[in-house]
Amino acid sequence: MSQNKKYLLAFILVLIILTPLGLVAQGPAWGEWSVEEIRAMIGFVPQSIENTKPLIGAIIPDYEISGLSPIASTWISAVVGALLVFAVMVGIKKSVKRES
Repeated sequence: MSQNKKYLLAFILVLIILTPLGLVAQGPAWGEWSVEEIRAMIGFVPQSIENTKPLIGAIIPDYEISGLSPIASTWISAVVGALLVFAVMVGIKKSVKRES
């Protein structure tokens, strides 16, 4: 494994380990506002946001898994998210490689 890949892997692992720090933050995570929170912040909700429906449901809604502590649920959510992003990137890399 190259040195750059080792640094990238270490960086991703640190981010996953630090993920539960979001549990002590005040308010919602940046960009994860509900329609009501947007209305409270800016006084209205743009029609494009109000009419948007999710394409798929959340795999782990609210980053919570029943029966687990919030910290464990958050870590599992981070790992699942990182693995999904990794899988998509590998798929993109393979499809680009085949066309070349």
